[in-house]
Amino acid sequence: MQYSYVALLRLWCDSMEDTRLIATTRSGAGERPDLGAEPSGLSRRAVLRGAAAAVTVLHAPRILIAAEPRRLRVSTFGGYFERMFAEHVHSAFTKATGIQVQSIEQSEGAQFLFQLAEANKSGKPPMDVCCAGAIDALRGRALGLWRTLNPARIPNLSQLPARFIGHGPTGIDGIGAMSWYMTLVVSSSDLKPLPDSWAVLWGKHPNAWGVMTGSQSPIFEIAANLYFGGNEVLTHKQGIDAVIGKIAELKGNVKLWWQDEGTMQTALTNEDVVGGTYMHDTAIVMTRNGTPVRSIFPKEGAVSNTNYWCQPSASVKVAEAEEFISFCCTPEAQELIARHVGSAPVLERSKLRLSDQEFAAVSVSTPQIDTATEVRFKFTDYMEQQFTRMVTS
Repeated sequence: MQYSYVALLRLWCDSMEDTRLIATTRSGAGERPDLGAEPSGLSRRAVLRGAAAAVTVLHAPRILIAAEPRRLRVSTFGGYFERMFAEHVHSAFTKATGIQVQSIEQSEGAQFLFQLAEANKSGKPPMDVCCAGAIDALRGRALGLWRTLNPARIPNLSQLPARFIGHGPTGIDGIGAMSWYMTLVVSSSDLKPLPDSWAVLWGKHPNAWGVMTGSQSPIFEIAANLYFGGNEVLTHKQGIDAVIGKIAELKGNVKLWWQDEGTMQTALTNEDVVGGTYMHDTAIVMTRNGTPVRSIFPKEGAVSNTNYWCQPSASVKVAEAEEFISFCCTPEAQELIARHVGSAPVLERSKLRLSDQEFAAVSVSTPQIDTATEVRFKFTDYMEQQFTRMVTS
C-alpha cells in the first residue's frame, strides 16, 4: 500500500520536539514559517523517532488517507421544479453513486445564457450540468458553450430515442432530461362541455382566454398545425406573417397576453380568464392544490418541448457529469421525474413501471405537435417583432 509524501512528512513532524521547524495552519495567508530560527532543540533522538514513525507508516496497512468526496453542481429551473429534483432525483443519484449533488436554481432566457457563457469563458461556470431548454441548447451550441459528451461513458444513453439526443458539430452535446407540454387549460366550472380542439380559441368566446405572448408562444405551432398543415409554414418569413395573421383573429377573444407563467396561474386561480394555453405539469399541481382547472390534450395534439442536460465546457467534473446524465437516462430516474417533478419521461412507455394513471397524469401516447425550435433559433427576432406589432396594433 502506498502513502503520500505529505502524509509521511506530517507523521514525521508530529514526532519532532522542536515545533519551530513546522509550518502550521495558523500561518497567515502569504506568510512564511520562521525557518530561520536556530534549531537548538533538535536532537538525534527526535530525528530517529521521526524516521521510526515513517517506517511504521509504511508497515501499517490500517492507516488510510480519506478521499475527497465526489461532488457535482446541477442546475434546474427554480421553485417547485428545483425542490422536487433535489428531494427525489438528486438524492436517488447520490444513493446509487455516492456523488453528492449541490442543487442550484437557474433562471431562463437569453440573458441567463449570455451570463453563463461569460462565466464559462473565464473558467468558472456556476454549475457542472445545466438543464437547458431546447432553444437555449441551440444557442449555447452556437456560442461554443457546451462540452462534447462521450457516449461510451454514458451507457444508459442507448435507452433514449434518437430524437432526444442533441448533436453539435463535434458530437453529442445535449441529452434529453424530460419533456413537457403546453395544453389547453380551462376552468372546469366555466366552460361546459369541455372542448377537445384548439379551434375553441377561435370560437365565439370574447374576452375569455389567456394566451402566451411573444416569439416563444406555442400559439405559433397551434395556428400552423390547425390551419396551415404543420410547422413547415414557419420556416420562412412569408409563412410566419401568414400565421401571425391567423393569430390576430384571436385578439377579441384574448383577455390576457401573458409572458410570466405566474401571471397566468393567478388569472386561472382568480377565474379572471376561462382558460388558454398553459403548462400541463403546472396545471396538474394547481388541480392537486384545489384549483378547479382541467388540462386538456386537444385532438390535434398538445405542443411538446424537451429540456436537455448540457455541460459547460469549462467544468472539470467530467466523470461525475457523465454518471449523472447516464443515471437520468434510466427508467428509475424517469419514473421519479414523472411522479414528483410532473414532467413527461423521455423513455418509451414500455420501459417504465408507471401505472396507467401515473403516465396519463404527465403524458400521452398519441402524437403531439413538436415545438419549432430550429425556426425560433433562426427567426426569434423577426417573430418577436411581428408578434408585438400584431398585439399592439
